[in-house]
Amino acid sequence: MDYLHAMRLRRPMKRAVAELFRRFDAVVSPTRASVAYPVTKNFEDAYPNVDGGPPLIAAGNLCGLPALCVPTGLGENKLPTSMAFMGPAYSERALVALGAHYQSKTGWHLERPPGV
Repeated sequence: MDYLHAMRLRRPMKRAVAELFRRFDAVVSPTRASVAYPVTKNFEDAYPNVDGGPPLIAAGNLCGLPALCVPTGLGENKLPTSMAFMGPAYSERALVALGAHYQSKTGWHLERPPGV
């Protein structure tokens, strides 16, 4: 039943997202609502009051849209942070070019958390 409900919601969501991408080539958002969680803990244990990430990512998944995540630095406890570029359907090539351009202007993809 949940699956059928999700599929019914998908059509209006896809129309709304298509309208968004008539105005923008890509949307940029944080990948998570926090820094990465320590490898020794579950996310829920490390950040009990934080959900997994922005709802934009879930909407993109439901609509079948491509996204690319790139590192943006090291945050709390020197754990990685990142952002996501999401684009319209079949925009993978443009997203990879956007991510490559971003990384050519920053050095975050060369940084490593302690112990890695």
